[in-house]
This record gives sequence, structure tokens and C-alpha cells, in this order.
Amino acid sequence: MIVRRATINDLDRLAVLFDEYRQFYGASSDLNQSFKFLKQRFENKESVIFVHLKDEVLTGFVLLYLGFSSIACSRYYILDDVYVTPAFRRQGSAKQLIDTAILFARNEQALRISLETQKTNIESRRLYEAMGFILDNQFTTYHCFLK
Repeated sequence: MIVRRATINDLDRLAVLFDEYRQFYGASSDLNQSFKFLKQRFENKESVIFVHLKDEVLTGFVLLYLGFSSIACSRYYILDDVYVTPAFRRQGSAKQLIDTAILFARNEQALRISLETQKTNIESRRLYEAMGFILDNQFTTYHCFLK
């Protein structure tokens, strides 16, 4: 099993996995929308995506977005999406993907990696905490939905 940075050449296979991820969180399947969304991220260089492969089969991905801290005058990364297809779960794939994201962010001299997960996602929360992520008890998140 290997993890490597995704390229535009991975787009077709990655879009299928991304669509599966979106469905996992309750979105309707729309492979075309998933493809277009990811294609824009690649073309505009708006994210960093790492993919997990086993025997050339794309089994998972992690997607990072760049953020900036005005207070620290530093960059950080938002780990917005991490997904492993069900057949390949519980084999260390998610940990490998997140480890790669952490190594990448360190090499980029980022301040931190931040992420959000559902309060009910106990398994993911356990993994994040085991990997050194700290639950933020200082800040409350608000959203202003525009659509």
C-alpha cells in the first residue's frame, strides 16, 4: 500500500471515490459534479490531494486546503476530507493518509493542520486523537450559509 500526491491523471478514478465519499455524508450521487469540483481544484491549484493505492487500486484520499493565521502570520492546512472506501477500512489506510498530510504540512513549514468532524463520528475522533490532534475547547465554530 502506498500514498502519493494525486495528479490530474488520477482525476477519473478519484472522482468516483470522491462521489462515494459525498454519498457517505448524505449527498446525492453526482459523478459529473464530483469530477468538475476536483478538476477545478487541480486546475486552480486550490488544494493538495494525496491518494492511497493498493495494487494500483485507488482506495482512499485526503484533501487539504491552505489557510492562513493572521495572528501567527503563518500558513496552516485544513484537512477537509479523508476517506477510505469500505472494503479497505481498518487496514491503516486513513492513518497513512493523515501521516502523509502531516509530513507534507511540516515540510511546508505550516503552523498546524486543522480539521472538523461530526461529534457522532467516534471512530474518526479516536484516530485523530491517537495521532496527536487536540480537541479545541477554546473556540466555537459558526457558519453563515449562503446557499
